[in-house]
Amino acid sequence: MDRKARGQPSRLNADQRAALARIVEEGPTPVIHGVVRWRIVDLCQWFETFRLSVAWSFLR
Repeated sequence: MDRKARGQPSRLNADQRAALARIVEEGPTPVIHGVVRWRIVDLCQWFETFRLSVAWSFLR
């Protein structure tokens, strides 16, 4: 019960997870990002800054 669940290891390290959480919490700036709220497509594109590819259709 007190063990970590098995599965794929995280593709993001702790710093990257913290950066993603900060981006989500702050929300987009409409003038800069062109949207008033994050969509999954926008966040998938954000992963590319870490050279990771996320297929948004996978997250449905």
